[in-house]
Amino acid sequence: MDEGRTSEACKIGELTTAFVDRLSPVHNRYDSVAQAWEDLLPGALRAHCRIGGLGNGCLRILADGSSYLFELQLCKAVLLQELQRACPGARIRRIDVAMTRCGTAHLR
Repeated sequence: MDEGRTSEACKIGELTTAFVDRLSPVHNRYDSVAQAWEDLLPGALRAHCRIGGLGNGCLRILADGSSYLFELQLCKAVLLQELQRACPGARIRRIDVAMTRCGTAHLR
């Protein structure tokens, strides 16, 4: 009976390792987008905006105030170009900006 458990455990371990190995490139791609976003965004906006998600070529940005939302709307075309240049593997095609639902003054 112990032999069956060992074999089953090895299979689960192998599956877990394979799963983590498949996620590694995805994680690296998203991590590079997050780093590029932090580098591109001015400090005043950085404290009030965060990445809400990335999928299907769309980077979703959340802002905690209408003035920050407006400012992001104004500069999102330039930010998109810079992110596409800095992170071509992420294949970002557009940036959507939305308000957060929480009433916090700062996102960080």
